[in-house]
Amino acid sequence: MPRIERVRAGRWLQIPPPAGFARTRVQLPIPSLPQSLVGLRILHLSDLHLRRRWFRAYDELIGIIRANPPDLVLFTGDIVEHRRLRAHEVAMAQQFIQQLTARLGVFVIFGNHDGDFLGHRIKSSSFRIIENTFVVLEHDTACIELIGLPGVHRDDLDEEFLSRIPSREKPGVRIVVAHYPDQIRRIERLRPDLMLAGHTHGGQICLPGGVPIFTHDSLPRKYASGVERWGDTWLVVSRGFGYAGLPVRAFCPSEVVELILEPVAPTFPSVSNVGTPTSESGP
Repeated sequence: MPRIERVRAGRWLQIPPPAGFARTRVQLPIPSLPQSLVGLRILHLSDLHLRRRWFRAYDELIGIIRANPPDLVLFTGDIVEHRRLRAHEVAMAQQFIQQLTARLGVFVIFGNHDGDFLGHRIKSSSFRIIENTFVVLEHDTACIELIGLPGVHRDDLDEEFLSRIPSREKPGVRIVVAHYPDQIRRIERLRPDLMLAGHTHGGQICLPGGVPIFTHDSLPRKYASGVERWGDTWLVVSRGFGYAGLPVRAFCPSEVVELILEPVAPTFPSVSNVGTPTSESGP
């Protein structure tokens, strides 16, 4: 099971700015994880929904990342709020993303709020857009496979794209980067170790205890945020950093998630059973 540490719990009520965001660290067990990938640190960001104002919380988040850069930054969509791509939002998206840093790279897909053209409006050598793309990062004797699903329109994920993803051959870890959590129903053939997603905001406005009222996703409510098992895949859904529509969060603070990969701990028989004769044993 994953070990989850609440580095900072976050505020139960957030009205702009998104100050007091939560920080979550997850030690995630991956079967057959090569030794060279043990301890790999992945920062999962999602759903900024940048608007008109640049908040100090953005600088705080960037400062945390730059002070201790992870191995990977994976962004799962909705960088801006308005699909019409207002010029000031595009400029802020450029400003934010180009300040992110990671040892092995910053990788981005878009969400439904980004529209079809944000990728043509932001340019930087500091990050890579991986929508509809299969990327292999060589890492010592292992590899990190990144599969970027289309995020602007849920139905853009087609069978032709899935059929082009090769079977797993090298030791390593395979990560699907998605915007919509319910796309996990369609990617079983890819055999990913984990899938990162956003979109739900964890409900954004929840009942006490973090119970979401609306998730805008077809999976059961328990998959609206956090770390859950789906078959052989870890599904990690971020509550995101911003707001969609009404700029308020209740019982569902903004969050940034750090994942640390670790091998699956071996299991041993109970000590009480060792050396105990069975009922079929002789005297």
